[in-house]
Amino acid sequence: MADVLERVFEKGDCVYVVDYWGTNDGTQAFEAQAIILNVNLENKTFSAVLYGDTYQKYSFKDFGRIIFDTYEEACEAANKLPVPKSTVFQVIGNRVYKKTVKGIDGCYTDGVFDLVVCFNKGKDVSTREIGISLFMNESDARRK
Repeated sequence: MADVLERVFEKGDCVYVVDYWGTNDGTQAFEAQAIILNVNLENKTFSAVLYGDTYQKYSFKDFGRIIFDTYEEACEAANKLPVPKSTVFQVIGNRVYKKTVKGIDGCYTDGVFDLVVCFNKGKDVSTREIGISLFMNESDARRK
């Protein structure tokens, strides 16, 4: 996988992103193809179209997290995100909280698209927090 500093995004490029879509159980992460419409080198962002009618703005720094060069990489990343009704563990201060995932959703943070984990109770948390304050198993959370 190319380093974000090495990756050059250009208008017309095809990239693969992790997006979300509804299921019978709730919203879940999926891979999607995106075509870059324009690139802003100053802000290190690009706009892309997904599904032919969904427009998102992405940050270069999310390359390797929610933006990928290949379909397989995007699939792998989407499959690592929690699914609806699964359990995750959130570290807040010195405590570990057990949370039930309601789904994955999208939002704009600092002007760019991000994926968040939604819980049955509490605030949504960016997927950037996985491995930092959000963990898939209790033992990793307690080690933190």
